[in-house]
Order: sequence, then C-alpha cells, then structure tokens
Amino acid sequence: MSALCATAAVLALFSAGTLHPAARTPSAEQQMLDLTNGARADAGCPPLRLNTDLGEAATGHSADMAHRNFFDHTGSNGSQPAGRTSAAGYPGDYIGENIAAGYDSAEVVFQKWMDTAVHRGNILDCKFTDLGIGHVDVPSSQFRVYWTQDFGRPPIR
Repeated sequence: MSALCATAAVLALFSAGTLHPAARTPSAEQQMLDLTNGARADAGCPPLRLNTDLGEAATGHSADMAHRNFFDHTGSNGSQPAGRTSAAGYPGDYIGENIAAGYDSAEVVFQKWMDTAVHRGNILDCKFTDLGIGHVDVPSSQFRVYWTQDFGRPPIR
C-alpha cells in the first residue's frame, strides 16, 4: 500500500474525532530527529534518517492509542511494532519502538525516554539506521498527546 493511500486510510479510520498530527509537521519531526541524532552522535552512533514508511506506522499507532484511549505497544487490533512497520511498507528486519503520552514537548518526551534504559537503548542502538516519528494531539483523548518513535534497519544483503 502506498504511503499516501495508507495515510488516507488511517485518517479516514479516525475521522470520527479530530486528529491534529502536530508532530508530522517538519519542525516537530525535525526537532525529535535532532534530539535523537544528537544523543546518538554523543554515543558514537551514526545519525538516523527519517523514513516515510516508519513515520506512517508511528503516526498510525499514535492515532490508534489516542482515539481508543489506551497506551501500549500492542495496537488495538493486536498488532505489534514489527507488524505495523511491515504493513506500512518498511522492509526492515530489525525494529524498535518508543511510545509516550501526555507530554506536549519533544524535549520532555526525549528526556523521559533517555531516563529509561529500554527507551535509551533504542535511541542509542547503533544498528538502527532509520526512524519514523508519530505525534498526534487529540484533545478528547485520555492523555491528549501521543508520541511514537519507530526505529528500523533494512535487511543486510
């Protein structure tokens, strides 16, 4: 499924409520990418590249959590991060995911992730090469703001 068609499908799925894909704007996406790559540089890891397929999976998961008022790596349909990234068209065989909810600021979310070993481990895993960022703001949802980072690495041939 093309990224455009899949994005339209996600937006149509959630048309019952207002979806504000705030972090899909270049500035918020770039801010989170810069924070992530800054930490990776300090750790001696190469920078991550934004990937539209991973971004589609991340945004879809953030929207799913917001519109269904839950917070979990397992989607409302039972999906897991690797399944969502594959369904979005990402060919990677090595996937990681960070999620956060209730924080407006990329800086605050990033610091919370860096303060937790599992999340920091994803950010500083030098094997990852690609990143997708999903951030939605749904005022009627439990936590209002939801973030997802999907990390990936294409198959090594």
